[in-house]
Amino acid sequence: MQDYKEILKSVGYPTDILVVDFESYFDADYNFEKLSTIEYIMDPRFELTGLGVGNDTGERKFYPDNLLDSLPLFDWEDITVLCQNARFDITILQTKFGIVPKYIIDVKDLAKHYDAQMSAKLADLAKTFGLQPKGRVEDFKGLHYTDMTKEQRQVLADYCLNDVDLETELFKILLPKLSNPEVELKLMRHTLDLWLHKSFDFDRDLADSLKVQMRCHIKEAVDKVGHMPEELRSQKFIKYLQIALPPGEQVQYKEGKRGNIAALAKNDDFAQSLLAHTKPEVRDLMLARQAVKSWPLHIKRITNMENQATVNGGKLRIPLNYYAAHTGRWGGGEDINLHNFGGRGRAGTGIDPLISKMRELLRAPEGYTLGIGDSAQIEARILAWLAGQQDLVGGFANGEDIYSEFATTLFRIPIRKERKTDPAPVARMLTIKRGFGKDAILGCGYGMGADKFYQRCLQNSSLRPYFDSGQYTYAFIKKLIDTYRTKYSKIPEYWRKVENAFKQTLKYPHLKPKIGPLEFSCVGHEVSIKLPSGRVLYYRHCSVNPKGELKYRWGHLWGGSITENVVQSVARDLLSFWVLLCEQNQLSVVLHVHDEIICLIKKDADEPPPNNIDIYLDKLEHILCSLPGWAVGLPVGTEVKESEVYCK
Repeated sequence: MQDYKEILKSVGYPTDILVVDFESYFDADYNFEKLSTIEYIMDPRFELTGLGVGNDTGERKFYPDNLLDSLPLFDWEDITVLCQNARFDITILQTKFGIVPKYIIDVKDLAKHYDAQMSAKLADLAKTFGLQPKGRVEDFKGLHYTDMTKEQRQVLADYCLNDVDLETELFKILLPKLSNPEVELKLMRHTLDLWLHKSFDFDRDLADSLKVQMRCHIKEAVDKVGHMPEELRSQKFIKYLQIALPPGEQVQYKEGKRGNIAALAKNDDFAQSLLAHTKPEVRDLMLARQAVKSWPLHIKRITNMENQATVNGGKLRIPLNYYAAHTGRWGGGEDINLHNFGGRGRAGTGIDPLISKMRELLRAPEGYTLGIGDSAQIEARILAWLAGQQDLVGGFANGEDIYSEFATTLFRIPIRKERKTDPAPVARMLTIKRGFGKDAILGCGYGMGADKFYQRCLQNSSLRPYFDSGQYTYAFIKKLIDTYRTKYSKIPEYWRKVENAFKQTLKYPHLKPKIGPLEFSCVGHEVSIKLPSGRVLYYRHCSVNPKGELKYRWGHLWGGSITENVVQSVARDLLSFWVLLCEQNQLSVVLHVHDEIICLIKKDADEPPPNNIDIYLDKLEHILCSLPGWAVGLPVGTEVKESEVYCK
């Protein structure tokens, strides 16, 4: 394994290191629990209390508040700057000193790459890796630097420099664990640059309108059941629910931290079954409870976006979290989650149009437009490619209507997309039947069974009437699942192969089984899967119990779930390839969400058609149809469009 200096040199980063750790004033009302990063830094109460710097040779120095004027003396272009939470430290450098170093590495990003599920807080990382404890930040609550005694200032300096030491040691430990450093360090910096240099205009008028409509949704749902919002959020709801349930049915409970609690959380099977209950009163109660619990969260998210844009001159910075998921995918940050505006899809609880409308809060700045590229059915395509399901691979590659083709097999009659000339009953029939084909292709690839598929259908308002009338039944859904697994038999076979390889390397670590381009290995209880891109997917704390079942610290593992992880990881690496290729070709990526890239394109009214917008859209489409060397044979397709606002 290379040491940290060899890795830095191999990727073109300076081997001279500067650790940067700012300390700032905070109190009970002014802190990160109540404010986002940009609100905190731009607040009139913001005040630096000091800066700790250090390097990998043990040199370190604390600059108190009154000596920070010497900060620009560092050679910011020829050093690698280390931080713990670069979004904070580098934004201070940017907004308060006009400095953005050329080379930056966030220790938190390195930790997340190694294990996205573990806490990346400095105190927790120190404990995990057996380093000296982090000090108590609470000791400085409410203390301005000018108010501190000599002893308190020394305690602050010692606390800060201890953090510098911890960040240095963690960097030395974690950088060698970074797979594909040449690519991943670029992606870390890209993620930070989205926050530092990219932004959307924020539509305040639409924000106000959406919040009003969301409050109306709450009122309508509450009025329908005749209970107060606070009652629906309280224990009284369980009483109302039990009264509404038919005789013989009981509210189900699960084990909580403080004893048994009602199984009413969003992902609880019991709660999902209530949303699909045959009795309308039960469904209405659950929908009302969802309304009073979920719509206020969306209202709060809009308010957070508005507040962050306000302190940033009307521009909304882009806060994505690098390696937010085990698969390496990005996630939304700063309590606004730009990755969660709903999506397409038919089976399951429908996405309310108001949630999708929140995308349009993000507008291209004046003089610019957005180029939006969406990679079509990327997970289904990758799954077919990895599993060797050649008929499906060929269908995608040839542009066939895969959904209609599967629906034709399922219903044993020709199914196609509806046409404008179709009579209404024919169009409706085609839409429903082809929709089942789409649901199967997009939903059955990771082992979803008939029970879950059936429940999702019942939760969908457009499908529910067909099941209530008896036109479609559980037996039909069972047939759909069986048809998928028979027609595309290589896919369930792939689940079994992946699970067997995972168990084999756990039982016999000297073996390193391969499944196509995947390479499995194990050290101790840590299983690694080397992906086609060369990136490594880590599974820490794994074992096989006496029954032959996989055990994993962070959740249930079996062939289908491991396959899902692998497919989503490959999709993430493909998106990463496209993002970096866009930037190499002067396409300014301002946001990306799973399989979608949004670019900022400058308008040029003086150019005749084809103008620069068409040129850049063509370039984006070409990039999203390009493949890295490790993905030869993968069929990809894309849709590209221009819009003044972010939209699906």
